[in-house]
Formats: sequence, structure tokens, C-alpha cells
Amino acid sequence: MRVVFSDRAFAAVMAETTEKIKTETGGLFLGEVEKDTWYIIETIDPGPKSIFEVAYFEYDQQYTQHLINKIANLYDKKLNLIGLWHRHPGSFDVFSGTDDGTNTKYAGMRKEGAISVLVNIDPNFRLTVYHVAQPCRYKKISYEVGNDLIPDQYLKLKTPERYKSMMTNMLYSNERNVDLEPSVSLVSFMRLLRPKLKERRYDENINKPTGSDEEVRTKIIDSILSDIMFMSDEIGIKMAVVQEKCNVAFVQDTVDGTTKVFFAYLEADDKVVFQYEGENYLYEDGIFESIYHMIHYQVAKGGLNLQTQEDGMVFQKQLEQESRKIINGVIRLIKSDRSDN
Repeated sequence: MRVVFSDRAFAAVMAETTEKIKTETGGLFLGEVEKDTWYIIETIDPGPKSIFEVAYFEYDQQYTQHLINKIANLYDKKLNLIGLWHRHPGSFDVFSGTDDGTNTKYAGMRKEGAISVLVNIDPNFRLTVYHVAQPCRYKKISYEVGNDLIPDQYLKLKTPERYKSMMTNMLYSNERNVDLEPSVSLVSFMRLLRPKLKERRYDENINKPTGSDEEVRTKIIDSILSDIMFMSDEIGIKMAVVQEKCNVAFVQDTVDGTTKVFFAYLEADDKVVFQYEGENYLYEDGIFESIYHMIHYQVAKGGLNLQTQEDGMVFQKQLEQESRKIINGVIRLIKSDRSDN
């Protein structure tokens, strides 16, 4: 097992360490795992609201989640969160009890575990790289640095043509494609996630925001864009993303009926909520993708209740077969109401 840093990712670790030279600091790794090699393509800084002390460090969670989605979506093959790093004082290059809890959380996000790196300056800059397996087992591994050691597919950015196509769909698509095409079912996807959404139930009233409809829709789209791309590009769910007044909705018309997931903006809390089958839930950037990967891993390990395991296996079968026929051949953003009333 080995780790390969891109030139940019390694430089970002050194830059962050230099800027916070008198305190602890850290960051997150975006990349991909291929067999026994972990490719770290990007390093995300910890954020302006992080806590930096001589012997303590805490990430700005809201900032890092936002930046992860922004950076990961720049790449043709979307990058995944695969690990983290932080600096320890002096020559202390083993993990604390607090670190164990954090590492366990990150290792549980994917079946391969996670990479956790410690930085020390004693007196020179050095890295100690660990692989973290479940439940919390550490193994020191070697690392290398260099773009020439990384497959081109992981370094390739989305092309201007792809962005132009996305812009066209967002601005000008106003009619639904009525051709029948294969797709993964949106209702099966949401049914799979639903057991993990209970703690996100939102039972308060949702008031209409004071901003213009266009401004509100833009806030919602900015928040859900990562999940839109994940669901369409990686899962294969073909659906319309409909914008009307101050709301946004995922809509999939199938031979069996129409499935809708509605999104609204909570102005007072600066949060997005979504509604599925009459229940409201708090949303956060990339939450559908995060829950999907967690369930996918737990299904493989047999760690879920029987019904969720059955839903997972049914959904996985759909992913493999992609046999359902739907109306709406391509994902697009439809501005059904272009006026702000």
C-alpha cells in the first residue's frame, strides 16, 4: 500500500503548515483509491473559522464541506474525500485519543478506510502517513510526490465544452424530453436514503424568503449542485431539476408515475430543507452522496437492518441493470418561471 501526492496537494500541506507555523493546523484530502494506491489530488485548507492552538486544532466544518464540493466538481472524474492531515507539536507522531475518534469517523466513510497524516517540524518538515482501517487500526505506509506518478484520468479537469453544455441546460431548457430512456429510479434512491434521514426531520414552519425568487433559487442550486452531479453522473439517475418561484424540485417521470423531491430555503437559518413524500428534512451540501456511500459500505458489511439491506440490494441491482424506462432523457435545469413576483 502506498500514497501518491500530486505536486499541488503536497505543496498545499507545506503552505498551510508555513502559514500556521506556531500552532497546530490541518486539512482534508481529495482523491481516489485504485487497488492499493491512494492518489491525493487536492488538499483542502481547514477554513477561516478553524481553531488553531499550540496543542489543539479543529476544522471549520461548514467551510470545508462547501470547498470540498466546489473543488471536487472541477475534475472530470469527481474527487472523493479520502483522508485528512494535521500537525502535531514537536516530534509527537502518533495519534491522541481525540484523533482516534476523528480517524474512526473518516475511515467509516468508505470500505477502504482512510488516510490520516501527521506533520511534524523537529526541526525539519516531515510527514508520517497512516492507513486507517475499521474500527481504528493504524498502519504506517510510504508516500511519493509527483504528477507523473498519477494516472491522467485523476488529474483531468472538466472541459469548457462540458461547462457550456451545463450552462445551456440551466438557462434555456424549458421543455421536457418525452423519449423513453433507461435510468436508475429516483424513488428507489430516496427510499434507500430515507432510514438515515430521520434525525434530519424538520417540523417547523417554512416561511417565504424576503429575497427575490431568482436569488433564492440560486442559493438552493448552489447548495444542491454537488448532489445533482453525483446522482446524474455517478448513479445514473436521469431527472429534471425544475425551478419555479422560490423553490427547486427533482422530478422524474417514469412508466409507473412521477417522483418529486422539493427544496426550499430557510432564510432565518441560512439553510436548505427538502421534502420527500410529505416529510421535511434539513439538507446540507453533498448529504445524499455521503449517506449513499455510508449505506453502500454498511450493506456490504451486513451492518444494517434487514429492510435497509434489501432496499440496498434492490437499488444495487438497478444500478447494474439500469433497466427502468423514464421520461426526461437528460438531466437539465428548467426555469419554468422566469419572472420574480
